[in-house]
Amino acid sequence: MRVEIPADLLKGRQGDENAELILKLIAFFREARHEWAISPRDVDAVREFLERHLPVLAQSYLLLAQKASMAQAWVSHEGTAGVVRVSSETLTADIRDLERSAVLVVENAIYDWQMIEALARLLGCEDVIDAKAGSRLGVYNGGGKHGATAHAVDQAAQFSRTKRVVLVIDSDSFHPTDRTGNHEKAEAAAREGVSAHVLSFREMENYIPNRVLARQPKKTVGMSSMAKLLESLKTLSPEQRAHFDMKHGFKGKPQKDAGQKGRHSKKAGTTYLIPPRHGDLYEEVAERDLVTLQEGFGTDLPGLFLQEVMRGGISERDLDGLGPGAKQELRSMFEKIRGVI
Repeated sequence: MRVEIPADLLKGRQGDENAELILKLIAFFREARHEWAISPRDVDAVREFLERHLPVLAQSYLLLAQKASMAQAWVSHEGTAGVVRVSSETLTADIRDLERSAVLVVENAIYDWQMIEALARLLGCEDVIDAKAGSRLGVYNGGGKHGATAHAVDQAAQFSRTKRVVLVIDSDSFHPTDRTGNHEKAEAAAREGVSAHVLSFREMENYIPNRVLARQPKKTVGMSSMAKLLESLKTLSPEQRAHFDMKHGFKGKPQKDAGQKGRHSKKAGTTYLIPPRHGDLYEEVAERDLVTLQEGFGTDLPGLFLQEVMRGGISERDLDGLGPGAKQELRSMFEKIRGVI
């Protein structure tokens, strides 16, 4: 978090009464747990405060304030948004909020974090990974979208003033214009102070580049080859790929009374199922590709993604194949996470 200490809070009686808490807050900056938002014109007030209350460490803390003020000089006016501005009335509560770990709530703490870590490494957001490793960010398992939303709200209630909680959930959308119950859940959590991000794509796995999928071991049952499956996936447009069930594909037995778009291929006994909520999204896709895509890519994709990223065989450029706007959305997600750390 970016935190501002008003100069008035450092002076006179206010500075004397709040000295212990202010020094604790400055220690957060020294430990790089939080970032000091300070104007160059306030550095002298910091000097006087430190020399009065902490003469031994005054020089090192003053240097910290000077560096922070120089950085602040390059921050745009819009960059001041999200800064925690403490006061004598809020200082105790702000300290409690800032010394707690920030919270990231996801549906599945193992798989979703593997995805987030892999994407962070590709997009230059390693500071988020470092925050988790340094216990400045806790990742919590929601046990699905319902539990994740409820848990995020519960976590937000633990903070007094600054709700340092982010919720990241799948959209479960079947179509680019599909608004699901997950959007409503996220909005409800946001009203309780949670910073919520609903993925634009159907699920987290939809953000895995094709190059990763090409390295998945071939299945031994029910598939001709991974290469054939991947070639059929490449025939989908970015919108179709974004809402395809990457894990399970077009599986299922057609239900005549449900209006599901299930069709038989010319090969006896081979079917695929297109849920009706997809609408006409896959109407123009060749039947042979729909049949090939019926199996999907399995449930172990996040681990494979992180493994390939760690090996160095995947780069940010591989995300371009996800379509326009995908990287921008992912960067927006990371900014929300950074915003509470």
